Amino acid sequence: MAISDKIKEYRVKRGMTQAQLAELLGMTPQSISKWERATGYPDLSAICPLADALGITTDELLEHKNPPGELNKKWYRLMRKCDMWQAPLEDLIALDNDAISQYPNDELFLWRRVSDEFKLACRKTDAGEKQQWLACAEEHCAELIAKDPNWENSKYMMVKILMECGRTDEAIAWAHKCKSPDEAMKDVLRGNDLRRHHQQIIDDVLRDLLGKMRCKDLDFLKASEDIIRAVFPDGNYQYYYDFLMMIEFTRAKYYSDLGDSAKTMEYLYRALDVAKEKFIKGKSKFTIPIFDELPPEGDDMSLIEQLYGILQHREGLETVFFTDEYQKLLANIKGLISVNCQKST
Repeated sequence: MAISDKIKEYRVKRGMTQAQLAELLGMTPQSISKWERATGYPDLSAICPLADALGITTDELLEHKNPPGELNKKWYRLMRKCDMWQAPLEDLIALDNDAISQYPNDELFLWRRVSDEFKLACRKTDAGEKQQWLACAEEHCAELIAKDPNWENSKYMMVKILMECGRTDEAIAWAHKCKSPDEAMKDVLRGNDLRRHHQQIIDDVLRDLLGKMRCKDLDFLKASEDIIRAVFPDGNYQYYYDFLMMIEFTRAKYYSDLGDSAKTMEYLYRALDVAKEKFIKGKSKFTIPIFDELPPEGDDMSLIEQLYGILQHREGLETVFFTDEYQKLLANIKGLISVNCQKST
């Protein structure tokens, strides 16, 4: 029996009008009328007071044969029989399906069914049975995603299911639909590919952090430099030379704002020294273990050329731009670039 019919049946049995029931619930008669005509539905907050007013339990009102709480306790009792990976999964799946038949929209049991089916598939040694349970898990996971596209757990589970099916390309596509693709990709990659992926995540975080710390504040600049030198104790900075150069350049701008020409030029020359050091060391892979799978980036000479381009724009360096020392620095850098071009040809 529909809840609309139950409300009307028990209201009449209690000898109440719609207005009297509405008064008990602090609502309008129009709300009761909508419930009984099935053009509206009681809010969850109204279910308990409504059942009390009608003299029945909430389970009778909602026609729950087995309240979710009881099913939940039964599920945990099965789980406690043994550890999670030795749990009686067929029994758990049967309980999941029973709960879903009574409560089709209960996301907890919808999720448990997918999870239990996937675990059972992973446990199966027979290829046919394994594929059968993976197909069930995939179908039910797709239904869960369609029901709530924003629930990240179901997307991550789809990645795991597809990987277990051997459909790597589809798993990668689903990983990129997740809120944190980097985390989801950890279930896709293996061996050196997984190691490289972990290193790329660390690299991205470090670059982002250093980018946010770059401002005309000497404390932040010193902290940035300390971080780089701590992460790369062997001095093989590779493309992190770019950050070191910009740290020195930003210090130069800081002293330019103070009108200190000597300090400004000192740090501009330091910036050039960093660019030259990168050129001398050449492009190669990182040698520290946490970055040893990352490919080299950039051209050996590109950092010197980058510095030359920045200095030509003079932005933030008005204190020294028209000085002989500044023009000498520009000429020095231009000469280095010209020599390199001649060697290349």
